[in-house]
Amino acid sequence: MTSPDPVRDPAPVLTDTDNALDHLTEWGAQYALLMARRDPLVKAALTGPLSGHGDVRRAERATGLTPQTLRRLKAGDAPLLEHDHSAEVDWDAYADYLETMGRVIREKLDTLPSTSSAPRAFTVDDLRSELLIRIADRMRDTEISDVGLWGLAMELRQEAARESRGGSGEEAGVRTVVADQIARFRTEGTAAWDHLDAAVLDRAHAELSPPPATRLLPEPPARQEP
Repeated sequence: MTSPDPVRDPAPVLTDTDNALDHLTEWGAQYALLMARRDPLVKAALTGPLSGHGDVRRAERATGLTPQTLRRLKAGDAPLLEHDHSAEVDWDAYADYLETMGRVIREKLDTLPSTSSAPRAFTVDDLRSELLIRIADRMRDTEISDVGLWGLAMELRQEAARESRGGSGEEAGVRTVVADQIARFRTEGTAAWDHLDAAVLDRAHAELSPPPATRLLPEPPARQEP
């Protein structure tokens, strides 16, 4: 029995210029994120759990990178986290903080004059409010581990860089601030709460935090029949 010729997957059908550019932009963003993640991941692995004899070869097989590239990345200047503080932080509370910040902005905007015949113009504050609430949802969906949180911060920084090039400085600024706050929590632990807006934090805790669990009382012992 002869083997059939190998099947090659043809390129997709791109219907128009905008469609083609959208897909190329998406690929470019994915590639930029992969490259941004490469150096820190390689350095963290080869200076930590894969620092033993023969581990460069294992990393080579896992990544497809050459031993020379792996050694260069290991010796590079990518910063390393000294201690994982992710388990110390209430990340749901931080997501609540971001959502509350967005809601505070929204409430201020709702006080501005607006009618059906003369609706209020969309502003950068509207953009900030919506973006903060969306990022809060992303935070809630993120794996609570140092790798997951680092990954979210890297995504936000890549998105901010792309938006800066596209002229959307406001969106870039919001994403950068959140990425910086995540990095501060990862490096400082609970001390990073001191860098946030205390009034917004108190409101988030009062309005969005779940109530403390009711302490379950033990059932009384069964009555013994005389």
